[in-house]
Amino acid sequence: MPGEIRRFYRGDCLDILREYIEPGSVSLIYLDPPFNSNSRYNLPFKGRDKIHTAVEAFVDTWTWTARHDTRLAEFRRSPAPRPALATVIDFARNAEVTTGEAGNLAAYLLNMAERLLAMKPLLNRRGSVYLHCDPTASHYLKLMMDAVFGRQNFRNEIVWCYRGMPSKAQRFQRKHDIILFYAVSQESTFHVLRDAPTAGSLKTFESARRRGYNTNLSKRMVTVFDWAKYHQAIEDGKIPADLNPLEFSGGSPPMRDWWDDIRILGGPRNKERLGYPTQKPLALLERIIKASSNPGDLVLDPFCGCGTTVHAAEKLDRQWIGVDISRFSVGLMHERVKSNFPHRLAQKAITVIGLPETVAEARALAQQDRFEFEKWACGKIGANGMGKRRPGTRGADGGLDGIIELLVIRDGKIFSETAIVQIKSGRVSADSVRALAEVVRQTGAVSGIMLCFADQLTTVENQRSNEVWHDDERSYPVIQGFSIEDLLADKRPILPRRYGLRRGARMTAG
Repeated sequence: MPGEIRRFYRGDCLDILREYIEPGSVSLIYLDPPFNSNSRYNLPFKGRDKIHTAVEAFVDTWTWTARHDTRLAEFRRSPAPRPALATVIDFARNAEVTTGEAGNLAAYLLNMAERLLAMKPLLNRRGSVYLHCDPTASHYLKLMMDAVFGRQNFRNEIVWCYRGMPSKAQRFQRKHDIILFYAVSQESTFHVLRDAPTAGSLKTFESARRRGYNTNLSKRMVTVFDWAKYHQAIEDGKIPADLNPLEFSGGSPPMRDWWDDIRILGGPRNKERLGYPTQKPLALLERIIKASSNPGDLVLDPFCGCGTTVHAAEKLDRQWIGVDISRFSVGLMHERVKSNFPHRLAQKAITVIGLPETVAEARALAQQDRFEFEKWACGKIGANGMGKRRPGTRGADGGLDGIIELLVIRDGKIFSETAIVQIKSGRVSADSVRALAEVVRQTGAVSGIMLCFADQLTTVENQRSNEVWHDDERSYPVIQGFSIEDLLADKRPILPRRYGLRRGARMTAG
């Protein structure tokens, strides 16, 4: 349907979550982030010369640096729940210092804390989040989930257990993952699923039916099943492949939080397997999506890997957003959806958006979708939307694509001011520069920034006024041009050193 969301983003999910996804639009988040395994994950691919080469999928290594100290200090000074998250990270850090470790767990947890905080505003009142992890960090992550989503919203610690090749380690075999399930509120969507019936339960119910016990139960079951069809199954001790546990409401109990009926993907002969090192079974994601969303709901996976979540979401008629920092992963996801759902390709329903890292990529994004280009540019420069309008929103913008919030020091006192951002993906006209100056005057902003490609800066310089404004440190142009090229080089416009209060997240320091 027109207006539905089927979208891939290539980039750091922290930036995508903060700047590109509408708050309150998501009904279900599933994330399967790196597990702090201290490993590099490669995929074997056979080239034209038929020689297998390793292609790096992602790196799961973390090291504590001075930058982490700065970020953690900001957490301690910030409003709740950040101080509680800092306490968890401090505990992990102190434990690692005591044992002489490098701080990789604490660095991992700090990165996860920032991303969990960015996820929460995206969920609506019916929303839920499932965090897939392993026992090495699940206890820390559960404390962090309590802090972000509320302990009262904890629903399950799901244990997904499986069999696989045994290791020679001097311990019990590690053969399970943890999935932490949190709701947003009491209104969160949840559909009761049923455990698949076993041969033993079929025998029990058939015996009860024959002996006349629990006749109401037997009647319900008879309406669902042709029992004669299952007599042989009962005798053989096997469950028919077409027995749908969702229809087995007459006697099968509600599903437990111990999932031992979904196998991990085996070797290369498994038809589902794509070769991605941490690929999860489609059945696992289908179960989660069925339980905690409805058809048409928006499902988000911020660490999408090879795209199992979006595959399951598309199969179950949900909208979806998949995010991954790896170009390779986004390409793999796109091909997976195209090959399994070719009608979506024909409908041009799938959008792939890569966050630009070069000028050529920025120009390509501007040509592909100027609204997404605006979102990227606003986020990169540290701008928010104005009023109810968010950066990149379709429709007339009145000459305003975003605002930058400033902390200005005058006579030793701190004042809040704003700078207007106007983004041009193509030609800059003299009229557009004059229009920006008029918007600055009308809104009471102290400055206006025309953000454009470098080949258009001459027009801005020729048409802008020479007016300036002041703080205690220096003077600043009221109207200035700033290039996409400088933006990509992490340069900054002529503004006070501290600016960019971004949705309660952080302040960009000069």
